[in-house]
Amino acid sequence: MILGPQKYRKSPVYIVTSILAIALLALAMGSAAVIIAVALVLMTLLYPIFLWIWERVYGADDIADQVFYAHTEDGWNLPLHFHRPSHPRPGAYPVILSHGIAANKFSVDLDRAHSLAYYLKRQGFPVFVVSLRGVGRSYHQGRTRYRDFNFDDIVQHDLPSIIATVRRLTGAPRVNWVGHSMGGMVMYGLQGRKLAGHEDVASFVAIGSPGRIDHTRRSLWGAVTRFPWVNELIDFRFGAQIVSPLTGRFTTPIEEMIFSKDNVSTTTIRKMMKNGVENISYGLANQFINWMRSGKELSVDGSFNYREGLRNIETPTLFLSGARDHVAIPESVRFAYERAGSKIKKYIELGHEQGLPVDYCHTGLVLGERAPEDVFPLVLDWLEQYGIERRRRGWIKRVFRRKKKGPRRARKFRDYRDSNRPSGVIQA
Repeated sequence: MILGPQKYRKSPVYIVTSILAIALLALAMGSAAVIIAVALVLMTLLYPIFLWIWERVYGADDIADQVFYAHTEDGWNLPLHFHRPSHPRPGAYPVILSHGIAANKFSVDLDRAHSLAYYLKRQGFPVFVVSLRGVGRSYHQGRTRYRDFNFDDIVQHDLPSIIATVRRLTGAPRVNWVGHSMGGMVMYGLQGRKLAGHEDVASFVAIGSPGRIDHTRRSLWGAVTRFPWVNELIDFRFGAQIVSPLTGRFTTPIEEMIFSKDNVSTTTIRKMMKNGVENISYGLANQFINWMRSGKELSVDGSFNYREGLRNIETPTLFLSGARDHVAIPESVRFAYERAGSKIKKYIELGHEQGLPVDYCHTGLVLGERAPEDVFPLVLDWLEQYGIERRRRGWIKRVFRRKKKGPRRARKFRDYRDSNRPSGVIQA
């Protein structure tokens, strides 16, 4: 289907409201407003034809080698897009790479030139790119539950299941977690609440992941808190697909906030809009709106403060922020860094002041044209320091062991390359 499975689409009523919203957005864009509005309305009305064209121009193929599934206790099946290294690094713990809000795996694993997963795979790390509940190829056993989830559900159910499944598939005793935007925030939550699997994370990299989001009240995102019904009226996935060919051709406040042309090419951002944007569940949107309004990142039942939980992070953690990131401003990422309880932690802001040729935006941190040169090596360095199993024995024991059993060989994890291993649901 051109628009994807039916479960990812809203009813026709939302398509109509989306058309109106797209037209109103176009009218606010500037001098070419009328022309843009007419073009968008025409593309929307004839979307089956145009989306067929956009699919061939801006469509993205899954570059992963295989797809596994993790099954959560509350009925969700979460895809794990596996990148198998041709030359596995001895002792390297598998890397789990997670996207952020309103996005799927393509937002961090778009193509070979714009994929942290592919970069780490070439360095010998096995990588599993996830699509959290409600996005990508994830699916629930009952359709009525599709939009009935929040941030707490992801932390309590998705992450423990994903970590346990990856460990089972690889035989690895521990994993590495790399998260972009909300993909890092959910790991803050898992570590903060000390839920199942938090002790199995050897290292953690948070890329543009804020420790607080009340700063958004002072930005365009703050408008969402004043009009929370917008999320219920607009099909963002449908709208993103429609406007994808026009993205980057005109300067709008929304585009300025999400990406910078200095970081991300217009072709890349159009491809991302066509393939990587998703709707936000009602529960998740409402929880974030409450956080923006109150200045407190609380669980839905109010029993846990995620901001206070940052002190419980004990995993070696690297915090990366973009100097031009308007979604997760540097101060919000540094907030998480300063409050994290880990004895091993590091904060890096990426921009001109650090000697880089560009100030990194939110999307540019993972899909930027220079990210493989500026950002990805920082992630790799951290994983090489803390994401590889190291044997710690005294030199006398090592010498004795070598004499007795010959040269020491690096431990091998279970052969996850087994071609007979099914790619279906793996019970966590």
